[in-house]
Amino acid sequence: MSRSAERGADRRRLGAPHLVPLAAVAAAIVVLWRFGPALLDAELATAAAGAGAQVKAALAAQRRAAIDDVYGFRAGGRVALDPVAFADVTVSADEGRAEVLAVVEAQGRVTWPRGETSLGYVGREAFVMAPCRSARWCADGEQFASLRGVLTALFRRADAAAAADAEAALRLAAPAYEGEGGRAALAARLADAYRTPSPARVRAWQIRVERERASVGEDLEVSGADGAPERRRAVYRLAREDGRWVFVDGL
Repeated sequence: MSRSAERGADRRRLGAPHLVPLAAVAAAIVVLWRFGPALLDAELATAAAGAGAQVKAALAAQRRAAIDDVYGFRAGGRVALDPVAFADVTVSADEGRAEVLAVVEAQGRVTWPRGETSLGYVGREAFVMAPCRSARWCADGEQFASLRGVLTALFRRADAAAAADAEAALRLAAPAYEGEGGRAALAARLADAYRTPSPARVRAWQIRVERERASVGEDLEVSGADGAPERRRAVYRLAREDGRWVFVDGL
């Protein structure tokens, strides 16, 4: 065999093994160029789905909850919820942060300056959760913002009634009060009803929040004409306006 023929044979023997890896690399580059964004999106979607499942599992395991400093004015107050359950949970997770929307159903007690009041609550709450060691995902910030806001309005109403302060009570009413006679008639009723203080103990609240509206049943205990305790029932309707809850009926 001639020397040139031998060199050609050597090139064929040595070149083939190098061509295959180069071809594989080129094919991989084409695949990544064409399908890389889709593969990345799929990976992110899988991670988000995993985080969503973890968040739902953490909420399913949460049986109790507490809200501190609920009364305001640095006067403390505490809500202890037991049991608490989360339903209809939707999760939007991204980069170690999960935005959660869920229906909360809970029973509990409210401790505030005027005593202790039993509580039943059903409402849709929006809150944020973040990774944590104790439960993998924990609420970060206010988990019961709607409940806290409605309770604030109820506290202020009870304070106004106890002080026989008709003007303070009227400030809790919506500008477009929907009760009989509107806001003007309400002002007259409050002025008449609050001529003298009316001590009362709030024994229970049943609160239901639906989007920007809330309904509240309130069980009261007052002193009757003979001094014996009497039970009374009040029903309020509230709306969230400009970031706070105001009474639209029943005040």
